[in-house]
Amino acid sequence: MNLPLFARLAPALAALALAATAAAETHKLDDSLSHTVPPTAQMQWLPQTRADKDGGMEAWVRVNIHINTQDWIGRSGRVYMVLPRDETSTLEAVWTTDGQLLAGRLVSGERALVYAGNITTNALRDQMLVRLRSGPDWQSNSRRLNFHFEIDVDSP
Repeated sequence: MNLPLFARLAPALAALALAATAAAETHKLDDSLSHTVPPTAQMQWLPQTRADKDGGMEAWVRVNIHINTQDWIGRSGRVYMVLPRDETSTLEAVWTTDGQLLAGRLVSGERALVYAGNITTNALRDQMLVRLRSGPDWQSNSRRLNFHFEIDVDSP
């Protein structure tokens, strides 16, 4: 019996789709020991330039990162920094690091890779220098930024 190509491939495609969804599990990580230095940052108006007539707000902050990874020792995966979107203006974060974590950039509503590989210790530690920038629609005197970290763990 000669089945059409799709009928012969359907079981393999279904198995491949299941394997792809099972390949990584996402978990929120405990970063409660991370802290900024100083504890608060003051946004400052950016000067208007010919290239950027709208200006915006900017702040620089140093963050001591401490991400608890003890539940994932011996596993492989990718750790992401996440900044959920909120009801206020869009925020961009650009950072450099001093060691273990990757430098990067993200905009509120996104996540960015900061570590990939085997988890061999009970914590990922680093220091980030972060530039926070928003557009001119920033309207808050006080705003809590809810950055957090997630891990996509590879299947064993």
